[in-house]
Amino acid sequence: MKLGIGIDTGGTCTDAVLYDYDTKKVIASAKALTTKQDLSIGIGNALSGLPEDLICQAQTLALSTTLATNACVEEKGGRAKLILFGTDASYAMRVIGKNGTITEDDLICYDSRTSCDGEIRSMPDWKALQKELETALKDCQAAAVVEIYSRQTGAFLEQTTQKLLLDHMDLPVVCGYEMFHELDFIKRGASCLLNARLIPVIDTFLKAITRSAARAGITCQPVIVRSDGSLMSREFARLRPVETLLCGPVASLMGAQELTGADQAVIVDMGGTTTDVAFLKNGEPLRVNGGIHIGNWNTFVKGLFVDTFALGGDSGIRITPSDGLHLDNRRVIPLCIMAQDYPYIEQELQEMAELEITSTRSIYEYYILQQNIDDLPGFTQEEREICEVLKERPLNMRDLCEAVHIPVYNLDTAHLESENIIMRAGLTPTDIMHIRGDYTAYNARVSRHGAAVLAACVQITTAELCERVYDMVKEKLFTNLARILLEQQFSWIRREGLDAQLGQLIHESWRQYADGCTPGSLFPLFHTDFVFIGIGGPIHIFLDDVAKAFGTRAVIPEHAAVANAIGAAVCQVAFTTTVRVTPSYNAYGGVIRYTVFSPGDTLEFSPEELEEARIYARKRAEICAREEAIKRGLSSTPDIHLAEKELYFTGLNAIRDILIEASV
Repeated sequence: MKLGIGIDTGGTCTDAVLYDYDTKKVIASAKALTTKQDLSIGIGNALSGLPEDLICQAQTLALSTTLATNACVEEKGGRAKLILFGTDASYAMRVIGKNGTITEDDLICYDSRTSCDGEIRSMPDWKALQKELETALKDCQAAAVVEIYSRQTGAFLEQTTQKLLLDHMDLPVVCGYEMFHELDFIKRGASCLLNARLIPVIDTFLKAITRSAARAGITCQPVIVRSDGSLMSREFARLRPVETLLCGPVASLMGAQELTGADQAVIVDMGGTTTDVAFLKNGEPLRVNGGIHIGNWNTFVKGLFVDTFALGGDSGIRITPSDGLHLDNRRVIPLCIMAQDYPYIEQELQEMAELEITSTRSIYEYYILQQNIDDLPGFTQEEREICEVLKERPLNMRDLCEAVHIPVYNLDTAHLESENIIMRAGLTPTDIMHIRGDYTAYNARVSRHGAAVLAACVQITTAELCERVYDMVKEKLFTNLARILLEQQFSWIRREGLDAQLGQLIHESWRQYADGCTPGSLFPLFHTDFVFIGIGGPIHIFLDDVAKAFGTRAVIPEHAAVANAIGAAVCQVAFTTTVRVTPSYNAYGGVIRYTVFSPGDTLEFSPEELEEARIYARKRAEICAREEAIKRGLSSTPDIHLAEKELYFTGLNAIRDILIEASV
């Protein structure tokens, strides 16, 4: 019996499964709350739900996580900076914004005046640069280095800067040439900066896994699901966490396929923080063209197509003067769960409900200190005072404002929340599920009190509030699925995005389904023949109605709540490395040289040495594939398959590139 363990750590829950590879069956599964203050506690609790005598026999430990995905959606992550060679800050800022949430403070630019043939005309003063970087990066947790024309220079500036920093600073540093080979170096830089920001996020997760596995007696080395559905080693993921983007949703897709055997389907995975949508077409997962786009980040990360939007069981139900009652994009801790650790909030919320206190602010929300900032720079005096009063215990909005002498309407905790210093607890769809009896694992009384406070604020009954929240979840699910299906069907919508009128039409389509149509109306309905496969704990409550609105059906397979962990267990190591042979032409169309570009290496050949260039490229492709295999944790010598193809200039009988691809 060959056994494997799959673990998925999400923003709300951590799932674990024990999987038999011989029979392709789940032997046992378990679910526990993700414990943000120490992830190893939640992981350990999930593992404790599996048979103790069998998990020690596991030959694989495969992981997936939505932590990186959630950090992108919620605009969270560690402190990092991007060192860009080949441009100045003014130009970089004009174009980099379309690729991510980046400010000028995140950039350190040096105009090396590198020519397109790889000549570095303005070499840095390395001693001066070292001092500058030591000052600029002193508060950072990671750094990224990217240069223009890195293929032509052999990534000289990137590698030299990386060595300089590693010799003088205790800081993870990742170079662009190690990660991406596309020509757009500004987008490469944005993708590498995102990678640097995610290093502390994934490092925390990996350390927690190591502790939990050791306590459970698991001896096999962990592997992690990558964005393309393959696996990578712990060490590889530690420096390249951007490769875990969407690995949770990708694992759910693999798990859904394993559970259902579907050929044509839309996979809808609703977790605590996000809902992830993927496609199966002709039995194969749909892959993304160009690179993964998530939140505000447009990256070069290769992977399966997954569209992620902020909607989950723990989406905050909030009230603001501008938006009224709405579902917030950020996850909050459900009140019913918070009461497990802080039972006093039940009495406080009950008193607020009985007094019928109203406000246009979310006064029923609590603030919980996640991290001590006494020794951390970069925070205002007001933010430090907020953290100081929260050291004793979590406080609701009214009590917190009173303690720090700030009017409720002036309280600003956005920076503290984005840095993961504090977190909110509040009313969520999970709480509404407890009130309606659809899910009753925690303290439903607290949920009812919180709902009563919010209902009074918006002047409706608690029952009406519950109905409206369920409808808001279904509508957000419907409108996003309609958007995703339209973008897949029509390239112009994918390219230009939905305009306001089409967005309103989608909204009206849901309203006509939900409210019913009056006789003589025009029915703006969106239909699909895709089956919707629902994955994740709360999805069974909402997906059936949404599927009916599309004229199709929903399927919720057995073990749907832990499908991510199953997907992690059934993934395999697979990847491709590419080496290019690129000809350079003179004004008459004659070849003047061939250049072989491979990661961290460039070599030129004369026009008569094309075959020698091909042979060298094949050797480099094999070498790079073996190096990559070692990084990803393959202990045995992998089987490498070489493929060669030629790319031509459009309309011309001239080779643009010869690609040598080594696949494992």
